[in-house]
Amino acid sequence: MTVLEHVPDGEAEQIDHIVELTGEQLKRRYTNGPRFLRGVHPKDHGCVRARFAVHECLADDYQVGVFAEPGRQFDAWIRFSNAAPLVSPDSALSEAGAVGHGSRGMAVKLIGVSGSRLLPEDGELTQDFLMINQPVFAFANVEDYEALSRIILEDNENPKRFFAERIRRTPEGKPVMSDPTTQRAVRTAGIIERITNSKPSAYQPPPLSPLDNSYFGAAPFLFGEGRVMRFSAKPVSPMLGDVVEFVKNPNYLREALHKRLTEGEEIEFEFQVQVRSAESLAGAIVTEIEDACVDWDEEKHPFVTVARIFIPPQDCTTPERKELCERLSFSPWHGLLEHRPLGGINRLRRAVYEVSVRARAVSPEYSAPEY
Repeated sequence: MTVLEHVPDGEAEQIDHIVELTGEQLKRRYTNGPRFLRGVHPKDHGCVRARFAVHECLADDYQVGVFAEPGRQFDAWIRFSNAAPLVSPDSALSEAGAVGHGSRGMAVKLIGVSGSRLLPEDGELTQDFLMINQPVFAFANVEDYEALSRIILEDNENPKRFFAERIRRTPEGKPVMSDPTTQRAVRTAGIIERITNSKPSAYQPPPLSPLDNSYFGAAPFLFGEGRVMRFSAKPVSPMLGDVVEFVKNPNYLREALHKRLTEGEEIEFEFQVQVRSAESLAGAIVTEIEDACVDWDEEKHPFVTVARIFIPPQDCTTPERKELCERLSFSPWHGLLEHRPLGGINRLRRAVYEVSVRARAVSPEYSAPEY
C-alpha cells in the first residue's frame, strides 16, 4: 500500500494529552448546564434533510467509494454551524461598522452507504463529509493544537498566549522565520486574521445565510488506492449583499436559513473534489499532507464536480428537528476505507470527536441518533 502519511515522533502522546485537555474543557463549560454540547461547532443554525446525487456522467477515474455508481442518490442530513468553540453571536460588528468574517461549518451525513468501513464497530451505514468555510485549517499539526488546547484550558478560553509562546523573536521584536514553530504560528495568526475580520484578505465575504458560502474539507483524504482528495461544497446560486443590518441579530444565520427554506425554492450545491496521485506528492508528504494550513494549487489540481446536493424547502426549527440536530454526531472517520482521513489533524480528530460524543452521551437529554 502506498505510504501517504508521516507520523512524527511523540504524536500519539500529544493526542492523548489533547484528549485529556478536551475532556477538562467540556467539564468546565457544561457541567453546570442542562446538557453537554459539542467540543467544536456547538452552535448550530439548523439541520436539514437533503439529497446527495452522484453525477450521472462521472468519469471512470472518479468512480471511487461513495462515487462508485454514477447516478446513485443518497438521503442525507446536513448540519450548518458556527466553528467557534463557544455559543456566541454569529458575527462581530466593529465600532467602525466592519463585519467579522467568521468560521462556519457544513457537516454532511450520507445515509445508506455500503462498503468496507473505517470503523466497523460504529455500526453506521454512513459517510460523513465535514467542511468549514475556508480552504485550510488554522493549525498545521498536532503539536500546535496541543499547545493551543493547553493554553485555552489554563487561560479560560483565551488563546492569545499561544502566539507569545510559539513565536520566537529577535531582540528587535521581529519573528525568527528560520524557526519552524515560529513559521507555523505566524501563518496561523494570518489565517485567524482572515477568518475574523472583513478586510479584502478574508476568504469569503460574510454570508447572508449558511446557504451562501462555499465549504471545504480543509484536509486530505484517500480517494481509493494511491490517490488523495480534498473536497468542497459550492452553492450554485448564492445570494450576495450587505449583511451589516443583519449581524446585529446574534442569531441572524439561523433565522436566514429558516427564511430561505420556508419561503424559497430548492437549494443546490455542487460537491467537488481535488484529486492528486501519490506520484505528485512524492517528497511532499510533510508539507502537502501533514500540514493542514497548506492549500493545494487549483491551477495544477482543479476541483471537479462529482455530485450535487439538493436541499428542499422545509422547516428546520421544530422541536423535533432541533433535538435531532443536537443528537446527530459527525466525524471524518464515519465512512469508507476508500476515503480514509489523512494527516495529523485528521488523526487527532478521530480521538477528540470521540471524547465529545462520549461527553454528550451522559447528558440526560441525549440519546442515540435515529436516521
